[in-house]
Amino acid sequence: MTWNDIVITNSIWPPVIYYIVSIIVGLLLFVGKYYVHRRANFTVFMLYGLVVIFCGGCQLALFRFGGGFPRDILRVNLDVYSYDSIFYGSYLFALVYALATPIRFK
Repeated sequence: MTWNDIVITNSIWPPVIYYIVSIIVGLLLFVGKYYVHRRANFTVFMLYGLVVIFCGGCQLALFRFGGGFPRDILRVNLDVYSYDSIFYGSYLFALVYALATPIRFK
């Protein structure tokens, strides 16, 4: 292998931005879970459960459909298959987001 064989075409910024946004969304989901467990009524409990399922579903769609989902649905040009960290991170975040689903009603 020579220096001519190494091609750096991918930037570091798409995974960095993806992880920052996913961590912020995850933190907001867990804060929302705390709020729902402490103070919410049944309607907020059910709506928040749907929001968490939607967020986890977006991460699973990103894992399953790769670059087609963010390009067609979210209108973001993100090539998931060229970044393994985004590809497998989306599956991990979907599992973590599932932990933010409210399970107790006050």
